[in-house]
Amino acid sequence: MNELWKYRRVLTRTTLYFLALCFLGAAVFPQYRSIALGMVLGSSVSLLNSFYLGYKVQKVLDTVTGGEGKKVNMGFMTRAAISVLAVVVAYQKPETFNLYAVAATLILSQFLLLFIGIRLSRKEE
Repeated sequence: MNELWKYRRVLTRTTLYFLALCFLGAAVFPQYRSIALGMVLGSSVSLLNSFYLGYKVQKVLDTVTGGEGKKVNMGFMTRAAISVLAVVVAYQKPETFNLYAVAATLILSQFLLLFIGIRLSRKEE
């Protein structure tokens, strides 16, 4: 198993635990439901964006190792559009999703990957 799959598996598991905590928080504390659901939306989009980035990185690696001359991009505009769509949904439905919670958790996967990378690199030593 290569490194990308290891990171993806741990990231998925960690994000799903976080989503479960957010749903539990929305159920237990109804006055903070919009914040918890905003965190669910933002972290789901963050996980989707990290999966898409992993797919594009694998595609670039396959292109480089295959020796093809095709130009492959990293899909920044697609990932940015998905993030903007999540913010627009939160802006349109403020009673359901807290805009600040969505914006704050859009970077959750990047921070989780940082800590997962540190943990997995220390585990290998």
